[in-house]
Amino acid sequence: MRVRPPLALAIGLSALLTTACQPWAARQEPQADEPAVETLYASQHCGRSQATPQASWIDNAQQLAASLQRIRPDTLGGKAMALPEPDFRQARVLLVEMGQRPTLGYALALDEKTTGLRISQGQAYLTLNWIRPPADALVAQALSSPCLLLKIERGDYGAIRILDRQGDIKTSAE
Repeated sequence: MRVRPPLALAIGLSALLTTACQPWAARQEPQADEPAVETLYASQHCGRSQATPQASWIDNAQQLAASLQRIRPDTLGGKAMALPEPDFRQARVLLVEMGQRPTLGYALALDEKTTGLRISQGQAYLTLNWIRPPADALVAQALSSPCLLLKIERGDYGAIRILDRQGDIKTSAE
């Protein structure tokens, strides 16, 4: 049987696309030993006045409510958007704060390649994007204090180290 060139080309392209997408798909699923991480809330204005980054665990609904009140107080009688209520038996909540910055344009975000924690010898490591505006960007001269509220599955780890994309430890929580 003779295969026509357009059909052979279509089959070849299909095989190429299928194999090219496999590594990307694998990065999207956490490994069995990696607790999953989910963003609950992110903002450029979380009220931290110190310049140093900080991470802190939130272990129950009362602590979560108090943290939310601090990082996103109701403004002018408005009502804050409700967040999903985590099951604290299955997960912990981590508040990561970048610290006060001199302009807008700073932010924290989960690294697009990160779906879970990397655990080594009882320590958890989480890579975040520490976004800063480009040097030539036009940004408002307003103080900002970015933060990220994460839901993290419980696992076999105690402390967590928060890294930037270069692998440098920015902050930690015990």
